[in-house]
Amino acid sequence: MLTFAVLTALLLTSAAASQVSAASSTSFNLAQETNQIQYKIPSGTQFNGSIATSGMVRFWVTAPGGAEVVNLGIVDKTTPFSFVAQQNGTYTFNFENDMPNTITVTFSYTTNPQLPETSTVPNMTYILIGVVAVAVAGSLIIIFAVRRKNKKVATLQDKQLSPHDQAKQKF
Repeated sequence: MLTFAVLTALLLTSAAASQVSAASSTSFNLAQETNQIQYKIPSGTQFNGSIATSGMVRFWVTAPGGAEVVNLGIVDKTTPFSFVAQQNGTYTFNFENDMPNTITVTFSYTTNPQLPETSTVPNMTYILIGVVAVAVAGSLIIIFAVRRKNKKVATLQDKQLSPHDQAKQKF
């Protein structure tokens, strides 16, 4: 049981570590409309993104003051983009579908440094702490149960011995 708990903790630790450098990704369906995603980005942050679509979508990014920082125009396949945030604030990522058919958009990105809102490390840390606490508690319960069972077996064996045999065991 203890081995299982240690392996589980190591697995979750490696999952937490892989999440730190993993790209954030979201997919959504876009009918004939405009969709916006907003992120608070600190000044100096390198933002590397990618858009993959099942149709044609117009894409652009605006800075907190409304200035356009990226304009990919019409995207109909997978297209990467990047920019460095020049100011602190909320950047708006705009997706527009002018066609009547619904398309699927997958938006992925990484930032350097990582955005605080997208960090999964605290959530994974709490999960890891919870798993370790449950594993330790479970191990203690198992150890207590085994010791208690061994004491009962020893007590039964003592009761089955004759008084003469019990006297020999004491010496």
